[in-house]
Amino acid sequence: MKQYLLLTSALVASGLLNSGVANAACIKTPTCSSLGYESTTSCSGGLKCPFGNAWNCTLVNKITELEKIIEKNQAEEALKNCKIGDILYSDMSCNANMIASKTPIGVVFDTTNGLAIAKDEFANMPWGYVGEDVSGVQNSSSVSTSTADWQGFNNTKAMYEADKSGYNYPAIKKVLTYSTTGTEQGQWYLPAAGELQAISTNKDTLNTTLAKIGGTQMSGNYWSSSEQNSGSSYYIGIGNNSSTTGRKIAKNKAKPVINFGSKNKTNFAYVSSNETACGLGSILYSDKKCYAGSTPSGKTPIGIVFDASRRTAIALESLPSTMVWGYGDIPGITNIRDSSKAKQDFNGKANTAAIKAYNSNLSNYAAAYYAYNYKTTGTNAGEWYLPALGELNTVYSNKDYMNYALSLLGKKDISTNYHWSSSEYDNGYVWTLSFYSGSVDYDLKGYSNYVLPVLAF
Repeated sequence: MKQYLLLTSALVASGLLNSGVANAACIKTPTCSSLGYESTTSCSGGLKCPFGNAWNCTLVNKITELEKIIEKNQAEEALKNCKIGDILYSDMSCNANMIASKTPIGVVFDTTNGLAIAKDEFANMPWGYVGEDVSGVQNSSSVSTSTADWQGFNNTKAMYEADKSGYNYPAIKKVLTYSTTGTEQGQWYLPAAGELQAISTNKDTLNTTLAKIGGTQMSGNYWSSSEQNSGSSYYIGIGNNSSTTGRKIAKNKAKPVINFGSKNKTNFAYVSSNETACGLGSILYSDKKCYAGSTPSGKTPIGIVFDASRRTAIALESLPSTMVWGYGDIPGITNIRDSSKAKQDFNGKANTAAIKAYNSNLSNYAAAYYAYNYKTTGTNAGEWYLPALGELNTVYSNKDYMNYALSLLGKKDISTNYHWSSSEYDNGYVWTLSFYSGSVDYDLKGYSNYVLPVLAF
């Protein structure tokens, strides 16, 4: 205390308390906002206020804006030197001539937007494996509106977001995982119909350059990323310059495209396997669940979903054609003599149960016997059944999806022969369906046809 009083007295005596030194010591601390620290949240590259938790992001924002301007100017400058048919090199430069010190990766087809096709392409690619609309892809109702679509990058990104396993959209997965020297996966995309039409218009020029750099010559039908509806998308026959709709499950070619004037990239990470909804064409596993991606550990594929709403799946194989249906009228099965009404019969499980109730060991009903006693890992005899005609007809309507899924598992396509249903025509005949033509008929119960077991899961 004495020291404090002595110090104060000394200051008063010396007149320092009334001096500018004392006044400077009492200046009010400035606020962060008065110094330009306007942000209450941190920002990468920003400056933190020394008097509180505030940030000045103006400088970093200006730097970002400047970087974008520089990048745009560089891209525009690069495009000035590019022409349709020029070689695109891995350093994103263009030249009409081969340059030994550089690596060619594609051919320029649009100089306004800086677009180029890849040297490579992929054949026999389905567009989509499930009959669903892709959220984020604008449906085009006509050819003219489809060729107005130049949003190939955004379409491709939306299709990835719709299915992060890549299982449902094979063409997109193939293009997204494509890369070259100087490019990364996610930079290439499936062109929209408008972009693909521009490629087709210049196909002779582009093919000449592709030949020069050892690329694949373009011919045939190529998928665009433009969608018509849940079941169809647009493709273009190279050289025809016209957009056409095709079933998504059909197989066409896929040509990767890149915007070399932009750093746009789809950030993606395809999952190896995860549980998903059991949609049309999904593979059903031994735990009676569906998974996207690769086969999950400890699970065995047992069927293919053909009716998602009724949760029914076919077996992975048709049983031999040596089976007769049986003999006599079955109590509990309503006879149907009209084919259109027979196609409305989805009571295969109940029909099979009625046959078993009539002949407990099914010794006289070979088709029902094989279907009823069919079993797999995770299923037992009695769970599978002989499908009704309506169920068989649904399978046929979606056979492309079925066969594609079977091919992924290394299985054969569904036999194109006639298959037995469990729908009776009368006491001597039963409805059958041809997987070659889709035609229905009624055969004598003593004939031999194929059997495709069905499971309700």
